[in-house]
Amino acid sequence: MARPDLLYILFMIKFTIVLAFGLLADVARAETAPQLVLDRLDGTIFSLEQALAEGPVVFDFWATWCKPCIKGLPKIQALSKEYTGRGVQVLTINSDGPRNLPKVRPFMRRYKLQLPVLLDPTNEVLKQFHLAGVPATLVIAADGEVFYKHQGYRPGDEKKLKAKLDELLGPAGEG
Repeated sequence: MARPDLLYILFMIKFTIVLAFGLLADVARAETAPQLVLDRLDGTIFSLEQALAEGPVVFDFWATWCKPCIKGLPKIQALSKEYTGRGVQVLTINSDGPRNLPKVRPFMRRYKLQLPVLLDPTNEVLKQFHLAGVPATLVIAADGEVFYKHQGYRPGDEKKLKAKLDELLGPAGEG
């Protein structure tokens, strides 16, 4: 009887240590955004380094076939209008593959979206930020640190994003 109890206790101690170190590693490790240069839907080039010189950047990753993205993009557009005056650049990154890229402009028109669109047809940027797929949202502070990362979309997620932006910038009216 004593032997199984001892094994259980040792297992729980080991499990607790592994869990604690895993949580501490996530807290201690700041992720720095890679230097990105991406094509824009309008044919120009986007440089993250240049954008960060002007202030924080929000990236919202999406695809034309993604139903949660369709629900979230209007919220991102509203957020863009609210925070652009506070020095935040809000950009979307389309992750459709090369075959679906011709659908991006009609999609933007259909949903009356007027957000800048960067193109990531190979999902390389998603991989660089260790994201599983779309939808996903990132806030990158002006110093290049990934300040906030969120995977998925549910109604109300935009409130969390606003709270994080206010944490980064300070409440509206300050400064």
